Amino acid sequence: MRPIARTGRGLAISPSPTSDDRDHGLAAAFGYALAGLAAAWRDERNMRIHAAIAALVVVGGILVRLPLVGWAVVALAMGLVLVAELLNTALEAVVDLVSPEQHRLAKLAKDCAAAAVLVAALAAVAAGLLVGAWAIGRP
Repeated sequence: MRPIARTGRGLAISPSPTSDDRDHGLAAAFGYALAGLAAAWRDERNMRIHAAIAALVVVGGILVRLPLVGWAVVALAMGLVLVAELLNTALEAVVDLVSPEQHRLAKLAKDCAAAAVLVAALAAVAAGLLVGAWAIGRP
């Protein structure tokens, strides 16, 4: 996998790595994943917004003494939103790379990826409200 570097105009893919750079071990795989998280955190405002909302949800769950099964549902919902945001970011980067000019299909791809994040976020809100109502209403 070629590393991605920040440029003045956004992200750019670095030249092909040398044989010394091609460590495909488990540690390298985790390193690439952490680099992706760091890039999304740094470059995507919506990722930081989703993380802040997730932190508020955790505080709310603590306040209502959410049971273990409620935490499981909330964790899955929060993870779904963050995964959708990461995939949206990745898709937008690829679309920008292969189609720097405006194109109807590029717009469609980016709009659908953004819609996926919206659907995931709405599903997470619904799950959170249902779990919260259940947690508050139980004896």
